[in-house]
Amino acid sequence: MHDWQLSWTSERSILVRIPECATQHTSSSLLADWIHSKNSGIIQSVIPSSTGVLVEFDILKCSPNDPWDIAEQLIESFLRSESYSSAALSSREIHIPVCYDEQLAPDLRDVANHLDCETVQIIEWHLSVQYQVTSMGFMPGFGYMSSTHEALRLPRKNTPRTRVPAGGVAIVEHMTAVYPQQSAGGWHLIGRTPLRLFDPNQASPALLRVGDSVRFVQITHDEFRSYGDAHYNGGEQWR
Repeated sequence: MHDWQLSWTSERSILVRIPECATQHTSSSLLADWIHSKNSGIIQSVIPSSTGVLVEFDILKCSPNDPWDIAEQLIESFLRSESYSSAALSSREIHIPVCYDEQLAPDLRDVANHLDCETVQIIEWHLSVQYQVTSMGFMPGFGYMSSTHEALRLPRKNTPRTRVPAGGVAIVEHMTAVYPQQSAGGWHLIGRTPLRLFDPNQASPALLRVGDSVRFVQITHDEFRSYGDAHYNGGEQWR
């Protein structure tokens, strides 16, 4: 478990970071559920995040060094478990078509100017990565995907948009995401997909789930329009 990082966040809590090389095998939610199942009463809570889990201990039931030893033993046991092995076998790869035409990518030019490169380089970097859905949140169907190419890791926009249409493909820091529904948002919008990522009328409403691998596939503006998805309106304006 040499790639797994443990760090104290207080005298009673330890953060367990999942290494990027392991995200295709597991997720913070899976790890948190597994730790919960092994709780012996010393662990008070396990909180998943986009990069790992925070484990809080009852310090009245253990000595000062016990939490660290327990956390190490739990991770070593998890890596040998059937849960970890079966997660790798059951993971899915999702392909999401995305149009990077500047009519649908209002921040693409600004991102390229900020990084002192051409827009085609931004697109190549974004397409080059196999992403993993590490957590779901913000709104139904919104999957936080890591890890964005290092060259594209930018802070949030200083002024968020009040309106981002559904299907907006965006980046911020080490993450990429697709807005499933119209929303406000402060991420950098570099493309748009015609796919519907959340449909409450389906048995499984969300297209993405934690643990999925995601590849973006470039399509042209004409191909984007040919999908005929209700998300797209040729006269729609970005704000």
